[in-house]
Amino acid sequence: MKKIILATAADANYKSRPIFQSFLQSMDVNSDFDGNYVLYMDEETVDEGEGKIAYATFRSSDMKCLNKNNCIQHGEFLNAEIFRTTSDDDIIIFSDGDMYVQRGLTDTERLFLQSLTDDEVFVGYNASPTDTLLDEFHRLSPTGYLPSFLEPNVGSVKIYNTGVLCMNKRTWLRLSELYISMFPELDKMFEHYAKQQWLISYIIGTKGFTVYEMPYDFHNHTHYPPPSGTTIDENGVVRYNDKVVLFKHKWF
Repeated sequence: MKKIILATAADANYKSRPIFQSFLQSMDVNSDFDGNYVLYMDEETVDEGEGKIAYATFRSSDMKCLNKNNCIQHGEFLNAEIFRTTSDDDIIIFSDGDMYVQRGLTDTERLFLQSLTDDEVFVGYNASPTDTLLDEFHRLSPTGYLPSFLEPNVGSVKIYNTGVLCMNKRTWLRLSELYISMFPELDKMFEHYAKQQWLISYIIGTKGFTVYEMPYDFHNHTHYPPPSGTTIDENGVVRYNDKVVLFKHKWF
């Protein structure tokens, strides 16, 4: 049986932020994933006590493409030793740290995640279901440099919010390999750290991946105005069309 693993990471600065500590608490209380992995950058020892979460280290020296915000969501987190015992078919959900897990998986969600196979990616919307790389291009402080690998139809490719990104381990490894090969040129294209999200979206949109788009009751964020049908109650619980959202993202 495929495992479904939730993973996130933080450097020393981000680790201490209240929003990240809140995320860890929500993971420990509400997560029903088969594994919950938290990676800390360059920690010599990691001992966070008992609970649902397994803590581990990733070494910045092992990374080929660290973005300037030290985010490793492009797949190099798999260099951490904790992933050596995972199967290539296991489903890994890698998330940002400004998140909150509000509930466990539904049976339908679990079955869908376990059905994901090679080159299939599950990811949610950015500004809207029609938001494109061209739209995002103008938001990221472009430098005027255009990488040689860009394809002519790039303007029509969708931009996604990769704060919650799901695929099997084998697919993560393919994404990471492509990302590492392209990032040195892409890095020159934008000033904004969200260039990482732009490149991931470009890769999954142009390199033969199959993208399944998350509903707003799975991942719901406030990087843009929340979609119609989203509500938040007096206890801070976010719902979409009366369904409790699984990943509440940047609602603070």
